[in-house]
Amino acid sequence: MVTNPSDELFSRAVDLMRRCPLSNDSEIVSHLVDMGIVPSYAKRLVQFLPMVYCRLLLRDTGVRFPDSFCRILPDGSISSEQAFNSEPIWNAAVNFARREASRGIPADDLLSVAGRSPEFDAANQLLQRGCVLEDIALTSPVLKIP
Repeated sequence: MVTNPSDELFSRAVDLMRRCPLSNDSEIVSHLVDMGIVPSYAKRLVQFLPMVYCRLLLRDTGVRFPDSFCRILPDGSISSEQAFNSEPIWNAAVNFARREASRGIPADDLLSVAGRSPEFDAANQLLQRGCVLEDIALTSPVLKIP
């Protein structure tokens, strides 16, 4: 079982997201678990990797991203904000994505992962309504507990 945030873990997840663009998050998690990734890690990968890639893809556009997120708790309430960088998987995913981008990965490959992000969808919807990227400031996302 893969249980630590390694390049192998991220490579598997990113490759799967690219090969299966029509699969929903639950299907991607299920495939990752079938590959030997611990379910809680698989769920975090599916939550965090698209956001990491979205931020990487839009880094020079002026879009402002939050530094924190909240979670929906089992009782339906919402947790207090947590810093993304308090999550080891987030930090490792950021480093992995930066290394991948530094190798000159095509924009379409970045987009295939970034496009799964709710933040990417929100920015895209705002663009379609006439906003400009420099004016977009996203709020902290609310995530399900993995």
